[in-house]
Amino acid sequence: MIVYNTTFHVDLDVHDEFIEYMLEKFIPAATKSGLLESPRLAKVFGKEEDDNGISYAMEFVVADIVKLEKWNSEESSDIYAQLLGKFKDKVIGFSTLMQTVEY
Repeated sequence: MIVYNTTFHVDLDVHDEFIEYMLEKFIPAATKSGLLESPRLAKVFGKEEDDNGISYAMEFVVADIVKLEKWNSEESSDIYAQLLGKFKDKVIGFSTLMQTVEY
């Protein structure tokens, strides 16, 4: 399994709107094709939370790297463009890929 995580730093003045958007628009759009599964939005604790904003991790599980590449090439551009179009410079993020370690 591959874990696809995007960490977002969100300005405080759009915080509530961001949460609502992620739950009602972003997650349904990202999981619509079935390539990304098990969405989880989590607040990041630590120095990421300050007077300027709060950080959130948006996590999905994907079966393998081929499916993730398919999602990235066919779906992600529109989904992230809508997010960035709505929030502009009030939300920034970076993505991380991780492989689940079986033990």
